[in-house]
Amino acid sequence: MDTKIYPVEIDILLKSVGEPFCKITLGDQVVDVKVRQQERVKLITQGNGPIRLSIEHHSKLRADPSTALIVDEIKFDGLSNFKFVCEGVYRPIYPKYIDGAAELPNNNYLAWNGVWTLDFTLPIYTWIHNIDGLGWIYD
Repeated sequence: MDTKIYPVEIDILLKSVGEPFCKITLGDQVVDVKVRQQERVKLITQGNGPIRLSIEHHSKLRADPSTALIVDEIKFDGLSNFKFVCEGVYRPIYPKYIDGAAELPNNNYLAWNGVWTLDFTLPIYTWIHNIDGLGWIYD
């Protein structure tokens, strides 16, 4: 069993329609962000095993229905691949008059209040290897 602790820097690029607020959670780190056109947020975590990154869009109001948040890019240790974003799952909270899907996988456009989550594992390069379908990993 591997007990080594692996660090990783996560660089998140958010874009917006309007000026939405969001809360980003990574382990015990919580960052509140107001996104004006685009914002970059950098976080560092470490561990060995499963990690969850959450981005909660919580500022959509009936008074301003045009507000939206876009998860545009995720970088791990400087490596960018749109597949990283597509691995996320968006769980919107719809108004009562809309009946929509509870989960929207492969979705980076957060039109309603709700939470977008990305589950990955450390060491990050093993996770990247697996989502890119690069074949077997030998120990």
